[in-house]
Amino acid sequence: MKLLKQRAARMLRCQMKDIRKLRILRRSTDARDKNGILFVYSLDVRLHDSVTGPTAETELGFINSLRNRGIIQETKKPFNVPAAILKDDSKRPVIIGSGPCGLFSAVALIESGAKPVILERGGPVEERKRITDLFFEGSRLDPDCNIQFGEGGAGTFSDGKLNTSIKDQDGLIEYVLRTFVRFGADESILYDQKPHIGTDVLIGIIRNIRRFVEESGGEYRFHARFDGFEYEEKDQNENGEDFRQITAVLYTDVRSGTRQRIECSHAILATGHSARDTYEMLYAKGISLEPKPFAVGVRVQHPQALIDRAMYGSDRLSDKVAVLGPSPYKLTHHATNDRSVYSFCMCPGGYVVNSSSEEKRLCINGMSFHRRDSRTANSALIVNVTPEDYMKENDPLSGLAFQRRLEEAAYSALDGIIPYETYGEFADGVKDPSGVWESGDTCLSAGESRADLWEGFSPCFKGYAAAADVRGMLPEYVTEAVLDGMKAFGRTIPGYDDPRAVIAGVEARTSSPVRIVRTKERQAQTGGIVMEGLYPAGEGAGYAGGITSAAIDGVRTALAVIDDLDVSKH
Repeated sequence: MKLLKQRAARMLRCQMKDIRKLRILRRSTDARDKNGILFVYSLDVRLHDSVTGPTAETELGFINSLRNRGIIQETKKPFNVPAAILKDDSKRPVIIGSGPCGLFSAVALIESGAKPVILERGGPVEERKRITDLFFEGSRLDPDCNIQFGEGGAGTFSDGKLNTSIKDQDGLIEYVLRTFVRFGADESILYDQKPHIGTDVLIGIIRNIRRFVEESGGEYRFHARFDGFEYEEKDQNENGEDFRQITAVLYTDVRSGTRQRIECSHAILATGHSARDTYEMLYAKGISLEPKPFAVGVRVQHPQALIDRAMYGSDRLSDKVAVLGPSPYKLTHHATNDRSVYSFCMCPGGYVVNSSSEEKRLCINGMSFHRRDSRTANSALIVNVTPEDYMKENDPLSGLAFQRRLEEAAYSALDGIIPYETYGEFADGVKDPSGVWESGDTCLSAGESRADLWEGFSPCFKGYAAAADVRGMLPEYVTEAVLDGMKAFGRTIPGYDDPRAVIAGVEARTSSPVRIVRTKERQAQTGGIVMEGLYPAGEGAGYAGGITSAAIDGVRTALAVIDDLDVSKH
């Protein structure tokens, strides 16, 4: 910090003692010159009044006198959840799902003064980790508590990446990051260009959020699978339209099998993109759904040192990695068959994991721990899929059927074991008959030679994996685009298209294939009739794509609920 303070004082033409406060806003890496990699900082600097004057106007005058376009006046105030005056007899809002969207909805409601009830079909994160570890070791899949379902949502067992491409003018990105820090994340996520937490750290953060919610009057009900809702027909809302008002949420206790009912007037539907039975129930009840584009493909694995060398250069590589960490990458290519192929959820020093949630269907994902130290890089390589590719008879759930067909093919190949092959086999369409079954956690050990980056390379899995024909599981247009993309990416990262790279399949749940139509007030509809009080939100509703964007959509949806509950506004 001393060096940053010196640089700031030089730019501001003042003494270091004139700086009252300095905070890092942003830190990125400039690696265009591999022999001179730089950190680039954006700083929030507060000077004493004796330098800038006592008002915003005098401060602006001081900044203008510096004639440096890189120095601007900060006027944006941090976001805080507004306090609300709630009816004493108001029914408690219900949140369905405890992934990033549901958790941040809960935090925002608590901060406003509400005391929500959170329904989660899976178990608490500690129990969920135990069940997931057993599944990786060969135990039977629990369809209600797994990589996709349980406290924390699918993002818990991922790399924990928090970067997002959404534009945020309200300070909600910073609010989400500050909240993660508040509950246990390292402060570096507040300013790193590509912040990440890691599965091991996320587990503790999620547990801390639960304690905060419960200590503040909120309630969790685990092993509670959302089954439906009740509503009443109403006449003339504030817009002069007939509407329906939600009156209760129904769920099944998956441990006892008993059906339960919670009276409520507001329910946030934050189930995540894998709650396929929820989509089917909503469709049967007439809730308006529409198909949407998504992407499917494979996971590719390389030695992490191959990626580090391409991104950082070979000179003093170990020193660079020690400072910068294992390198991520982001690749995109427009294939000759007019499809987009791109890297997704890239996990430096990570693992490919069995992320299945339905019987007889297999899908995979990537994850890494905070240290990112498996020494193997993996990323999804996915290809865009549109409703025109899968739509049948105007059925908005056709995308679900498309995903399921891919996952059934992946499961059938090896009876539920993750299938993989080398990129050489994938490209040639020929399987090596000498391929043998491998167990999970087979990673490059620290003692092996680095003279050849591929020497001793072995893919890293969580869950059992074995050799199989991955190419045969995919639509031809997906295979064509992946092959075209691998060649293009090999020109950017030398060795990326090496025949020894490992391809695993299938990656089918990059985002929801369905969007739950909602009004500008964020409420669901049945045909043209508003279902007041039912708020679809997050990835499962088709309005987010990642931990941060899902969390932000959860906060915004909670604000809509707070606005409706606040009696001071009505």
